[in-house]
Amino acid sequence: MPDLEITHPQIYDYLEKTLAEDHPILREMGDYGRAQNFPIIGTQVGRLFYFLARSINAKQVLELGSGFGYSAMWFALAVGQGGRVVMTEGAQSNVERARDYFSRAGLLERVEFNVGDALELAKKYSGPFDIIFCDIQKHDYPRAISIARAKLRIGGILIYDNMLWHGRVVSESDSDTNAVVETTRALMNDDEFFTTLVPLHDGQSLSLRVK
Repeated sequence: MPDLEITHPQIYDYLEKTLAEDHPILREMGDYGRAQNFPIIGTQVGRLFYFLARSINAKQVLELGSGFGYSAMWFALAVGQGGRVVMTEGAQSNVERARDYFSRAGLLERVEFNVGDALELAKKYSGPFDIIFCDIQKHDYPRAISIARAKLRIGGILIYDNMLWHGRVVSESDSDTNAVVETTRALMNDDEFFTTLVPLHDGQSLSLRVK
């Protein structure tokens, strides 16, 4: 079955034109990601992340899977001076590209770079974090819930990307899709979190830590 359109193409184009990357370095990062077909969260979701971070006055953010820093840049702009975004990424080349972007943006003091397995790297941080964002390999999605349970403060937000998985969640049963569906069900049935799904871009789950 071909991938399903999450948003009607005309509506998607309208959103892309309306919701801009205001910061010049962020816009450069977005242009690079789109040109390289790199799976960045995109402007629509980036602005949502900024909105969420500012709305809870987030100062400490943990990213499980950071790529070349596009989502981390949105968070770094949101947390303000004195805030911190902990990045984790498997490819050294992506980290070096991210370091260049943050250096030119004057935001190096707001980010911490880590190279390696995101779930292993997260163990060295005690938290508590205000936001944890997960965008690792899909088959590892269920494992990240325990990280959030240990390191996310009450009132904090756990975010997963690709939770509609190009529409595959309604029809396919491969290991990655099954892991996305399993994660969604686990969060919906977990009384420590209040979870909803947002059908922007490829879908995000937002889980508020309530106890």
